[in-house]
Order: sequence, then C-alpha cells, then structure tokens
Amino acid sequence: MKFRLALIFAAACALAGCGLSDQQKADYASVQRAGVSPAIYDKMVHGDALSVGDVISLSQARVSDGVIIRYMRDQGTVYVLSGPDFDRMHKAGVSESVADYMAQTGNPGPYGPYGPGPYFYPPPVAVGIGVGGHWH
Repeated sequence: MKFRLALIFAAACALAGCGLSDQQKADYASVQRAGVSPAIYDKMVHGDALSVGDVISLSQARVSDGVIIRYMRDQGTVYVLSGPDFDRMHKAGVSESVADYMAQTGNPGPYGPYGPGPYFYPPPVAVGIGVGGHWH
C-alpha cells in the first residue's frame, strides 16, 4: 500500500514538474546544457544555496547572469562577501551584475537590519558612588 502511494506521488510530481514554474524549468535546462558539474546542478534542483565557488563555476560555464541572479533571488540567499571574495570573482570573470547582486543581499541598508524605527530604549540607569554618607 505504501509503495502504491509513493508511486502515485512520484507520478504526480513528474506530471506537475514538482511545482516548478516554466521559467525555473528553462533555467535548470540551460544550466544542464552548459555542462556545469552534477554537484552544482543537484544543489540547484534541491534549492540549496550556492557558494561563491559555485557562482564562479556557473559563470565560467557561461550560464547567463539572469539565471544565476534569479536562482539566488528565488532561494533568498544572503551573501556576506569579503574583499578576497570580490577579487576571486573578478579574476574568474564573474560579471559585475552578479557580484553587485550578491553584495546587495548582505547589505541591510542605511537603517540597519531593523528599519528606520522608531526605537524605544529603557531609561538610563544612574550609578553613584557613596563616600562618607554623601553621594557624588
């Protein structure tokens, strides 16, 4: 009985494309045609975050910037990049648009991660030192 249910579920997923949009299907097909490593392709199919090395591999395989950026945006990946990361991507030929997008994901904006406010803080605590019965 369990096998039958699993088989029915697998058939339904195959027919429905497991919920992938036409754009995602086209993107994954272009990644596969580009000849990227099976490990990176599997990462993308399973919705895992791409590392800087993965992004470099995709760029070097000539996967379009749109596909790379769309995947990172759809997954909600946040990158906190260092200077050496940018140097490595630049030397490897990653486009400015991909590097800029990655940099923007780690930037919380001018107000920090919590937005423009208002913020409420408790009143300051007064501390005094007592000497000879007098407070200073």
